[in-house]
Amino acid sequence: MTQLACLALLASLLAGMFAACTQPATPALLDSQTPFTTDVLAELTPPPAYRIGLQTEVTGEGAQIGDLTIRAARLAVEEVNAAGGVAGKAFELVVRDVRSDPATALAEYRTALTTDHLDALIGPFKSAYAIQIVPEHRQVELPMFIGATNATLTQLNDHNLFRMRPSDRVTAAAMVAFALTVIDAQRIGVVYDTDAFGSGGARRIREELAAIQRAPSVEIGYVTGAPELDTIARQLANTNIDAVLIYGTNGADVGRLLRGLRYWKVNATVITSPGGATVPAHNIAAEAQDGIYVVTDALLRSDASGAAFVARFEARFGFTPDTYIAWVYDVIHLLADRWRQQPDAADATLSALIRAEAFHGVQGVYRFDANGDGLHSVVIVQMQDGIATPRAFFDGETRTLTLAHRE
Repeated sequence: MTQLACLALLASLLAGMFAACTQPATPALLDSQTPFTTDVLAELTPPPAYRIGLQTEVTGEGAQIGDLTIRAARLAVEEVNAAGGVAGKAFELVVRDVRSDPATALAEYRTALTTDHLDALIGPFKSAYAIQIVPEHRQVELPMFIGATNATLTQLNDHNLFRMRPSDRVTAAAMVAFALTVIDAQRIGVVYDTDAFGSGGARRIREELAAIQRAPSVEIGYVTGAPELDTIARQLANTNIDAVLIYGTNGADVGRLLRGLRYWKVNATVITSPGGATVPAHNIAAEAQDGIYVVTDALLRSDASGAAFVARFEARFGFTPDTYIAWVYDVIHLLADRWRQQPDAADATLSALIRAEAFHGVQGVYRFDANGDGLHSVVIVQMQDGIATPRAFFDGETRTLTLAHRE
């Protein structure tokens, strides 16, 4: 082959190679516009984590307490994860908005069970939501914690249900005992939210009074978030009651009731369920909250662990938490404690581990009984300038009222 022929052959080969590079036979395979069927990140295996669901009010009438609840849960999760998690697994919080609506709460509960791949669930804070959910949960082995206090909720034979706050049976008994023995009330008025929490509490108050052949002098119900509560204060002003027991679900509603009572000069000692001591109640009632008594879950600053929680919450978020949300913080650390003992515990095994021994939380010592109730005592505090001072302690198991030492 001549030199010229060799050069021609080489040129032909090089041209073919360049053509193959610039004109692919199937250009669609290299087209950057071709979509992937899944996101690349979705194909990665997620790191192992304990997934804890949280159902709360992100929006709606109860959004303020929902915001505080999420903060308490976030703080606890951050603390667990900062310590390295548990057995190499981080805690992950999965929040669902119940939108301040019982029907939505039930729908979100069902969705959480089927799609969120949870290891535990922090369920409803309010009885109006829990009364929809708990009957269904009897068929589910996932451990669920509630803050709802309607006494009947833990009487449904649900072995995977745990109440983290004292029930209405304890709170109502404490309200009546304090009114009769400390205030020496003769004519008691009862004002209550007509939802499951308020009506359940009012029923317990009636039962406590009936046990000693007494009855409320007046009873008035209202709807959660009712725009006009002044009429209740005007009604009470026209009675001769010397004590009024308020069983209110939303702290904001209780705050507006307190302002009405102050404006209409209702001359009666006020004792409320825990909502009377909340941040939302104080924000609305202001000085009208001064002097009232509140039966609350605990007085956080009176215990070293509770005071430490308050300090950490204030440092993290810039304001003081209220007792209403401490139970959520306790749930996270209770779960961490149990998973440290047995990292693979799940469902009924985890529930048995939760019941097995007491847990010292920021609200007190949880000892879950056969029904799933963990706390069995309350504190009666008096409010002044938004600060709670203990006045008495009530033990729900012995039904003993003990006055606090006054300095």
